[in-house]
Formats: sequence, structure tokens, C-alpha cells
Amino acid sequence: MTLIVVTGAGGFVGGHLVRAVRARYPNAQVRGVDIRHPEYERSEADQFLVADLRERELCAEAVAGADVVFALAANMGGIGWTHAAPAEILHDNLLISVNTVEACRAEGVRTVVYTSSACVYPESLQRSPDSAPLRETPVFPAEPDMQYGWEKLTTEILCETYRKTYGMDIKVARLHAIYGPMGSYAGLRAKSLSMLCGKVAAVPGDRGEIEVWGDGTQTRSYCYVDDCVTGLLRLAESTVDQPVNIGSEERVSIGDLVARIAHVAGKEITPRYRSDRPVGPLGRVSDNALCRELLGWQPGTALDDGLRRTYRWIEGQVAETRVGERVTQ
Repeated sequence: MTLIVVTGAGGFVGGHLVRAVRARYPNAQVRGVDIRHPEYERSEADQFLVADLRERELCAEAVAGADVVFALAANMGGIGWTHAAPAEILHDNLLISVNTVEACRAEGVRTVVYTSSACVYPESLQRSPDSAPLRETPVFPAEPDMQYGWEKLTTEILCETYRKTYGMDIKVARLHAIYGPMGSYAGLRAKSLSMLCGKVAAVPGDRGEIEVWGDGTQTRSYCYVDDCVTGLLRLAESTVDQPVNIGSEERVSIGDLVARIAHVAGKEITPRYRSDRPVGPLGRVSDNALCRELLGWQPGTALDDGLRRTYRWIEGQVAETRVGERVTQ
């Protein structure tokens, strides 16, 4: 029986991927691996291994017997976290990535899918809100986004080298701003869309003010998590041997995103912009031409539709937290 391993299965995308793998391959065994169990719901993996993949021996145990490995495990978070813990991120993720790829080689894993990031793209290509969508080819000269981007690019080089040297089937997906239910929505590890949803949901009544980092003009493209995991499964089943974007081409400014969230919430929200906070690239949007050509994939969830699903889940979480706080008072 096929054994499929998902590292990072306790995280946001990893948890959704485990569910999608179970649905797509009902006769396979699924092993989830992470340093912790999922925060919001029980994992649907047949086996869940709690392991610190910075440890070489534990990484070997994690992929033992695997036919396919989806390598998602990473120390990661939103822009607040990448600015707060750059050394920790670089240290941890390099260890996790090197250990995982080497363990897969030693175990003879048939297929490895490594999740890289749009953070590998040069900063010089993202300096204005209307910067051109990012194609896979212009990565060098290297100028990634902070240490997180440097680690992702380094691991891409590691994957390419192992592919050429050992004949491994290693595939690389560059994820662009994945969002959806079950993701962190508060604190430094929260990504921008979920964090903004959390702030709006926390506003009492039908009007209020929220803090927004930057001036609202920076642009992004957000990919709904269900579309993302479908893209990862398509990539795993393909013969593609080059990095491909997994993202959306629907550009939105942060100011407009706040307005859309407010509309879904039915609230009148006034942004209080903070130009003294980190904002990241001024314009980052995926170019999906290559994944359409090679995988026949493109996201099927419009931003407004995914936003409604995500906001309702976060709204429910915020409401539960408030009830819990009242009970303990």
C-alpha cells in the first residue's frame, strides 16, 4: 500500500493537504509529521508523528517507508514573524530542509514535493504596486525577501542538485500568499489576509478602526488553500522538473482588501495606516502561465468567495474566544 508523508501536517496548508490526500488516494496510508499537533482540529492522517525535523534521526524516521513526501515543514509566519526572528527562521529551516531531502534520498522515496515561496523572487521586481506578475525564470541575480526567502532559494538549489546528482524526482512549488480557514489570524505568525480578518472580526458592533501596516497601496495576490492543495497534488502526479508558481493572478491592494473584508463582515471599518511597520514588497502577484501549461492548473476560487469562507471561520473563532474569556472572568 502506498505511504504518503506530509511534513508540516500540523500547520495550515499541511492540515488541508492531508485531508485532500485522503480524499484523492483513499487506498493510501497517510502519515502526518510535525513538531506539534494541529491547533484547530484533529488531523485526518492515519498516523501522526510528533517530531522535530531539525533532528536528523527523527527526520529519517518521519519518511521511513514513504513512496511520496510532501515537504511543507518550516518555521514560518507572517511579515511580523519574519522580521522578529530572522536568525531562528534561517537556522531552523535550513536544518529541516537539508535533513528532509537527505532522508528522502537515503530512503529511496519515489517523489518529493518541496514547498518553496514567492519570497525567492528578487526584491527589484517588486518595488511598485503595479509591478509585473512574477514568472518563474527571473530568480538570479538573487535578491530574495529576507532570510526566509534566502532559505527557500537555497533549498531549491539543493533540490535541483539532488535531482541532477542522484536522479531524484523532486518537484518545487512556489506558493503565493495562501489563505483560508484553519490558519493563524492573530499574533506575529498570522499572514496579512487572515490577520486583517481577525482585526475586523474583533471590532465590537458594526463600526470601528483597525491598524493596518503600510499605507494600503501595496498589492498582493491571494490563493485559496483548496486551490493550493489541488495544485500540489497535480504537481506530485506530473513529470514537471522545474519550479512552478502556485498562486493567484487576482491583484488586490491592501486598502481594497480591508474594504472587501469590511463588506463581508457588514461593518464600517476605518483603517489606521502605520507606515512605520514592515510592509514587504510593494507589489507581488503570481504569473500562472507555466502552471497552466504544465499542470493544467489555475485557481478556481475568486478572492471574494474565499474571503467569505475565511472570514466566517475567523469570526466564529473570535466569538468563541470572547465567550471563553467571559466564562473565566
